[in-house]
Amino acid sequence: MNLKTIATLILTTQLLGTLSAAQEESPITFNTNFEGASLGKIEKLDDRKFRCHVAGQYDERGRNRQATWYFFRMDAVKGREVTLTLADLVGEYNDKVGAAAMSSDIVPVFSYDSERWQHFAAMDWDDQKKEATLKFRPEHDMIWIAHIPPYTTSRLQRLLAEINRHPHVLVEVVGKTVQGRDLSLVKVTNPHVPDSQKKNVWLIARQHAWEAGTSFVMEGALRFVTSDDARAVELRDRVIFNFVPMMDPDGCVGGKVRFNANGYDVNRHWDEVDLRSKTLLERMPEIWCVKKAIFGWLNSGRGIDLMLNLHNTESSEYLQTLAEDESALKKMERLYERLAMETSFDPSRKFSVSSNPDSTTNSLWKERRIPVLLMEQRIGFSNKLGRRPTVEDRLAFGRKLIATMAEIVVEKPGGKP
Repeated sequence: MNLKTIATLILTTQLLGTLSAAQEESPITFNTNFEGASLGKIEKLDDRKFRCHVAGQYDERGRNRQATWYFFRMDAVKGREVTLTLADLVGEYNDKVGAAAMSSDIVPVFSYDSERWQHFAAMDWDDQKKEATLKFRPEHDMIWIAHIPPYTTSRLQRLLAEINRHPHVLVEVVGKTVQGRDLSLVKVTNPHVPDSQKKNVWLIARQHAWEAGTSFVMEGALRFVTSDDARAVELRDRVIFNFVPMMDPDGCVGGKVRFNANGYDVNRHWDEVDLRSKTLLERMPEIWCVKKAIFGWLNSGRGIDLMLNLHNTESSEYLQTLAEDESALKKMERLYERLAMETSFDPSRKFSVSSNPDSTTNSLWKERRIPVLLMEQRIGFSNKLGRRPTVEDRLAFGRKLIATMAEIVVEKPGGKP
C-alpha cells in the first residue's frame, strides 16, 4: 500500500468519524407544526431526557381545563435511549378540580409514519404526581407520539371524496364552524327505492376533538354502507342512513380537546341552542347547524327511527338514553344486547335510561321525541379483546354497529326482518 492510499484512508476515516460525531450531537427536537398536533411547555433535563407538559384546553368561562390530548413528533431520535415524562395531566371536569386524563391503564401510542400506530410496550405511572414516563429507543429518526391514534380532517376529506363517487351517496354541507370549516352531512340510500318505504338511522361522531376513536368507528360504518357487500346493498334499499362524521373539525385541526373555538362543549348545550337565536348560532354554530339539519329532516315529514352519538372515555363503556317510549326502548335494548354479544363492545354497566337533566344530544328526545342514545367506548384495556383497542378494532366495530342499527329498525316487533 503506497503513502497516497494510506493518506486517503486516514482522511476518509477522519471524515466518517466527524460525520458520525455530528450526527450523534444533533439535538433531539420536537415538532407540532402539523394537523392535530398539540404539546405544551418542554423541559430539557438532559440530551435524551425531557419533561413535556400537556397543553390542555379551557371552556368559555376559563374553567374545566381538559388535558386529554397530546400529539407531537420527535426528530433525530434513531437508536437513542429516550426518556419522556408527560406532565400537567390534572384538570377539571364538570367544575370539579382533580380530573386526570391518564392512569396506569392509559398508555400512549407511537408511529414511525403517522399512519400505523401501536401502544408503547411499557409506561411508568406516578399516581401521586399524576405523571407518565416512557423509556424507549426508536428504530427510526422520527417518531410521532399521541394519546390515542389520531384521525385528521384530511383523512375524513379523502374518505368523503372517495365515497361521494358512489351513486347512492350524497355529501352536503349543512353549515360552517366558528373558524369557517365545513360541517358535512352524508346521506346513503338507494335513490331508486322510494324514501317513504324506508326506515331512518343517524350516526354522529367527533363532538369532542380528542375522541378520535369515534372517527375510526364512523369510517368503518361509512365504508360498510357504501360497499358491495350483499347485506349493505340490501340495507340501502330499506334504510336511509344519515351521518355527521365530524362535529368539531376546528378542534381536530387545531389539536384541541373538548370545546369549540369559542370555548363551548359541542356535546353540551343541545337543550339550550334555539334555532331562532343568532347569538347561539355565532357561539355554537356546530350544534346550531346540525340541529337545524336534524329538525329540518323531521319537519319535512320524515322520521328518525334510531340515532346514536359516539364518544370515547378512559375506562367506561356503555349505552345511555333519556327515551321513555316502550317501542324505542325495546329497539335500544336489542341494540345493546346484540352489540355486547356479537362485537367488541364491552359494556362496563347495563343499558340505562337516565332521569337526570341532560344537555347532550340525548336531550333531543325531550325536545322532539327522537330516539337517541349516547355511546361511550373506552380507550383503556378491554377484557373482551384482551388488550387495548386498535384502529382495526374501531373500523371493524363501525361496520358491525351500523349494520346492527339498520337491522334493528327494519325488524318487525317480534324481532323478525
